[in-house]
Amino acid sequence: MIYSLLSTRSSKWKTVRNNHLNKQTHCQACGTYKNLQVHHIIPVSIDKTKELDYNNLITLCKTCHFVFGHFMDWNSWNKNVIEDSEVYYRKVLNKPYNLKGQFYDKNIFGIISDSIWNTIFFWNNRS
Repeated sequence: MIYSLLSTRSSKWKTVRNNHLNKQTHCQACGTYKNLQVHHIIPVSIDKTKELDYNNLITLCKTCHFVFGHFMDWNSWNKNVIEDSEVYYRKVLNKPYNLKGQFYDKNIFGIISDSIWNTIFFWNNRS
């Protein structure tokens, strides 16, 4: 099903996808910058006119795309994916992190950009 859909995509899809990823540079559910995909909120199979609509797109990592975008079933879709992703992302941002054996709440650092926080988190937790 996915392969046949990809073969029928608009010739403008790659450009729209890349422009979207330049604006939404991380997963809107978990915050990761890896394995990003662009999810159609209203699937193209339901409304082809929404394929290139920037308001119909959300950036999700591969895992969150499956979980939040499709309820762990590629034949399903979540019309509330934006709201569900925002709720989960707030939980991710506010959970305590274990950095070098010490637990920290992100809020104690004050206002800090997500990219800086993620750099600190991943740098300190690398293998």
